[in-house]
Amino acid sequence: MAALVDTNVVLDMLAKREPWYRSASDMLFLCAQGKCQLSLSGSTVTDLYYLINKYSDQGAASSRETIGRLLEFFSVVEVGFSECCVALTSRVADYEDAVLAEAARRAKLDCIITRNQGDFSHAAIPVLSPEEYLQRLVVS
Repeated sequence: MAALVDTNVVLDMLAKREPWYRSASDMLFLCAQGKCQLSLSGSTVTDLYYLINKYSDQGAASSRETIGRLLEFFSVVEVGFSECCVALTSRVADYEDAVLAEAARRAKLDCIITRNQGDFSHAAIPVLSPEEYLQRLVVS
């Protein structure tokens, strides 16, 4: 099941934020085993770099290394002109979320994984919590 992972889920894993860490890390583990396909948007990758570099004491080189490790597991879907334009008229209220939803739709992904499902209430593809996504993987 191919999914676009929202920034908050990746941050849960990187920062070991409880109570969400386990499900986020379980998804990455299954992805590493080839049991699912996880993607990030290009804009999420740059947001993650910014947040890691700003709020950790790692430094730029180590922050880039963290991004490099993430890119070993996650594919990246494009966010370009079309996605940005379609998001302007989207029923998804938050523009950034609308861009992600459109990127996932255009990439023909099966779903979006986020802890903020309500933010994507009008997305054109299913929106799941990490726990729901894991349950669907077990069933299939």
